[in-house]
Amino acid sequence: MKTPLVRILFVLTATAAALFTLPQGDSWYLRLIAAAVFVLAAFIKQDSEDNRILVLAAGEVLVIAVAAASFWAGFIIQCAVIGAILVDGMVPADTGNRTLFTLYCIAALICAIIFDRSNQVLLPFFMVTAIVAAATVIFVGVQEMRERRMYAGGK
Repeated sequence: MKTPLVRILFVLTATAAALFTLPQGDSWYLRLIAAAVFVLAAFIKQDSEDNRILVLAAGEVLVIAVAAASFWAGFIIQCAVIGAILVDGMVPADTGNRTLFTLYCIAALICAIIFDRSNQVLLPFFMVTAIVAAATVIFVGVQEMRERRMYAGGK
């Protein structure tokens, strides 16, 4: 399995941002371990050619580890993880992927600001989870209506 250049660039961006936060905070070794696990997950060769779930899980651990030390580095790493998963080797990325990447990064910034500015985490977490669940139900419902209309002979 050949790793796409775009994934390599996003992984390097996330790793560099994580390494720049090593002097900040107390648990520098956890960020270093999380960065190493993320790099290994991104470049591991598996039987299946799709290891996006593994990269996403390792990337989110890195985001959590780094966001405790630096808000902006955590946001940059979150966008890099999204890019490593979403773009997946298409250079230049088509318009749909660029739009989704931009929307995901904007949503990540809004959620990060909400979590960073709140006094507690549980209530904003439930709020964000409810919003994501409602948006998912709406998007899946609209897509299902489009498919039914398409297979019924309509536009």
